[in-house]
Amino acid sequence: MKSILLWKWSVLDAVNLTDMWWEERFHRLYEDQKKAVWFPEEIQIDQDKNDYQSLSDEEKRVFNTLVAYFVWSELLVQNVLGDTFYAHITSARAKMALSVQMFMEAIHNDYFEKVLNTFSMDKEQMYNIAATNSVIARKRKLVAQAADRINARGDVDPDTLEGKKAILYAILVNNILQEGIFFYSAFAIFFAMRESGKMQRVCNGIDLVLIDESMHLKMGMEMIFAILDEAPEIADDEAFIANIQQTLIDGAYLELEFLKQQFESGITFGLNYKEMEEYLKYIVDRRLEELGFEPHFHVTDNPLNFLEKQDLMTLQNFFEVTPNQYTNF
Repeated sequence: MKSILLWKWSVLDAVNLTDMWWEERFHRLYEDQKKAVWFPEEIQIDQDKNDYQSLSDEEKRVFNTLVAYFVWSELLVQNVLGDTFYAHITSARAKMALSVQMFMEAIHNDYFEKVLNTFSMDKEQMYNIAATNSVIARKRKLVAQAADRINARGDVDPDTLEGKKAILYAILVNNILQEGIFFYSAFAIFFAMRESGKMQRVCNGIDLVLIDESMHLKMGMEMIFAILDEAPEIADDEAFIANIQQTLIDGAYLELEFLKQQFESGITFGLNYKEMEEYLKYIVDRRLEELGFEPHFHVTDNPLNFLEKQDLMTLQNFFEVTPNQYTNF
């Protein structure tokens, strides 16, 4: 197994990182997020009402499930950030960047709440989807358990090595696995809707959510790297590093269960399960490589060609570039 950040540490050692260097990194993330601020009222999704009514029962089921997943998961992310990470961060610039992320998560929840209201969805059913969908419940439990260890009531001392490991692991689960894998899987389905000519205004809002989440993914990577810079001995703990790798792989198989649910009837929005399976494995391999691991699934090309049509730099940044380009080292 290739050790986590093996390629990265040779670079970090060479540049002799300082606290000021990390402050500049987080300040850049703060500025980038600040420039991307948007508001749900700017998206005229009510023009999609006719589209929504014309969706087949299967298409409507998939659309509703995705909206339901996001409407509570965005709240979960916001709570995780506020109740856990923020309390353990001492960098002023990192706190500024994290504050903007929390604001953006509120905007996302506001947007999906607007979707619920516009299409007269059953809000109680949407917010309680984890009670009726066991896979979504397991995804939520995975994130919540990692966060609970480092919240104000947890048993973690952030000044200890074990505390730093727990914080790193919680960041990995929230920012990399949830926002960088689970969310990206859903984004692909939304964009397939638009490719098929359906729910285009809603998907215009998803464009903006993806831009935000790409920055949150980068924020997670940077926080992980900063922790490893502060405590490089973490990278020598082979059992911990193996658990990091396995968590992403296990998360991939959990997401594949979710995708099987969405495509159980065959082709929906022009997609089938096999295509989404290959896409998900492609994304997971990229996340593993960004953390210094070897790819697990060995899917080298994005199988969803229509994503290349998306007029978003984030799609190029996170689907195509190499790890060292991604981190700007």
